[in-house]
Amino acid sequence: RIVSSVAKMNEYYLLNAEYDHRRYTMCHELGHGFGLPHTDENPYNANLGDCLDYTDDPDENLYPGEVNMRKLSNMYLTKRRRRVQEDGTILETTHLIKR
Repeated sequence: RIVSSVAKMNEYYLLNAEYDHRRYTMCHELGHGFGLPHTDENPYNANLGDCLDYTDDPDENLYPGEVNMRKLSNMYLTKRRRRVQEDGTILETTHLIKR
């Protein structure tokens, strides 16, 4: 579980970038700060519609997308409990944390 993260905009590479490209980059880096991996690393295939997808067309990938929101929910809104039975079997249960 991540308790601290820093995301910085590198002005050297993005100084002349279009607004959407800058938004995409910040969403992408903030997603990594929350512990999200890339959803795809090929910038030349069809866009997946989320900012953790590598792309050459960022205006279609400006937001985290449903898949990453589910990942965040599983990472931060669930509680996992593990216990070992007498025979050595590990049981794991996952519960949604109620707000």
